[in-house]
Parts: sequence; structure tokens; C-alpha cells
Amino acid sequence: MALSTEQLAALRQAAHWYSQLNSGEAQPSEYSAWQAWLNAAPVNSWAWQQAERLQTRMSTPHAPATTRVLAVAAHGRHASRRRVVKAGLVLLGGSALGLGSYREMQHAPLLPDVRSGVGEQRWLTLKNGSTVLLNTASSVDIDETREQPSVRLRQGEIMVEVPAQQRCSVVTQHGSVEAGHSRFSVRLLDDAGKLEVFGQQARVALASGQAMALNSGQTCQFNGQGFSAVQALASAADAWSRGLLIVNDQRLDTFINDLARYRPGWLRCAPSVAGLRISGTFRLNDTDQILRALTTSLPVQVQARTRYWVTVTAA
Repeated sequence: MALSTEQLAALRQAAHWYSQLNSGEAQPSEYSAWQAWLNAAPVNSWAWQQAERLQTRMSTPHAPATTRVLAVAAHGRHASRRRVVKAGLVLLGGSALGLGSYREMQHAPLLPDVRSGVGEQRWLTLKNGSTVLLNTASSVDIDETREQPSVRLRQGEIMVEVPAQQRCSVVTQHGSVEAGHSRFSVRLLDDAGKLEVFGQQARVALASGQAMALNSGQTCQFNGQGFSAVQALASAADAWSRGLLIVNDQRLDTFINDLARYRPGWLRCAPSVAGLRISGTFRLNDTDQILRALTTSLPVQVQARTRYWVTVTAA
């Protein structure tokens, strides 16, 4: 069945909103704007349902087909109207375009080499046997043209494990981390990088020439200005690599901020309950269950204006 011009336009807008809300970078004002768009016309609600139905059909929430189609559509400023419309039709599984159109989009230079969606983790194995685990909402470029592979971290967080007698480096805009046989993580913060070493040793170097080596059990932040003080790793700091969030007597607002990284949309904690304390082990693959568990262990309730706008408040 042919789609109307109005439907095609709505699909383009839905692709933009879906990509933006799942980017891990959306702001509260954008959720308000998305809600206003959703309520503005029945065709908008219809287009959003098509995006969510495709997500349900895919084997993973951020499978490559979904991610690339939505990313192409969302970057309309870099693509022609015809290409954006094609992205919307592929999102619906449009037979008029078929596999050939998807293959064309597969080579679009809009995405990093590898990315993970919000709430998703992905494993990579490099040619020298090193493994890279992308945490939620992360993206990397891989360079294996030299004997020592290099990973450029563009967004988010990764865990790297380097086997004996091998080396690997991680490059960020704040500095570069290099290690031999070791296990370490690198995370991009708002204005710095963060290195955590879980095995052996890793060295971080800045463009200024400053460098620092960290041993197992140590962490520090770094940027173009230098290094923070070296600190001991927090207990269970690498729990995320096992799909877990483990906390011990943590403030609720801190817990919610950590949990929000793994959930699409805007998740916040009301100031009235921010100081409550929480302990426990939680599985990151079901954030809805974690929120339900909060209501049974703390005097709080979960208010969901939409799937993408959730607030934890006093019961």
C-alpha cells in the first residue's frame, strides 16, 4: 500500500525522534518537544508506533538495520529528502526498496565503526586477541592496520582486556591510554576521560607530553589540563561488564543517575527522596524491574508520564 506524503513526513520525524531519544544525549526539553509532536496529530502517533513495532521485531533493540535507518533519517541535514524517505520506508520494511537500499545505507559515513545503543552492551575481539566490551550508548572506531591495534573511543565507556605479549591503545580527545597484558576501562565524561585499571598496568599520555601509569586497583581522570589525584577503585566498579549494577549504601540520586545511563529517555530522582540510601545487586538488562524493586524497598513511587519520562518521587 502506497504511503501518503503526510505519512512519509511523519515517518521522517519519527526516525529523528527515535534516534535522538535513544542517543543517550537527549535533554529534558527534547522529551517535552517529542511529547508535543506525538500529541500534535494522529499520523505522528501512527509513525511512532511503526518505529516501536520494528524495534520489537528486531532480534535486538538496536540491531544494525534499525540503527542505521534511523541514523540516516535523523541526519537529514546531511542527506537528501529522497534518502531520508527511503530510510523511513526501510524502517517499515518497504518492499519497494528492499535489501538494495539497506546495502546503500550500510556504507553511509554517519556512524562509527561499532556502537551500542542505550542499555545495550557489545563484545569485540581484535586481531591480536584483545577484547573490547562497549558499555551502554558507546561508540568506537577500530584501527588494526598496524601490529598494535588502536581503538578510538568516540562516546561512552569500554572495557579492554589485552592478552599476554600483546599491546593495545585507546585514543580519546582528552588523551591516549596504552597497555600490554592488562584489563582496564576508559570512559568519556563531560570534560575529561576516566581510566580504571583492574589488572596489571595501563599508561595514559596527554598531548602536552604528560603521562601517568596506573596499577591494578587505581583510577584517575585526565584531560588537556592534566590528571586528577589517583584514587582506589570503588568496590564492584567493573560490575557493569557482567551486566550488573552493585551498590552499597549509595544515595538514591546517585543510583538513579547511574541507572539512567542504561535506560532510554529521561529518568530522574525528586529532591525529596534524593538522600535515601540503597544497597543491592541489580541486573541492568531490565531497568523496569529495578524501578519496581525500588518501590518495595524504599518509601518511593515511580511516576511515568511516558515510557521515556520517568521520575522517582516520595510515596
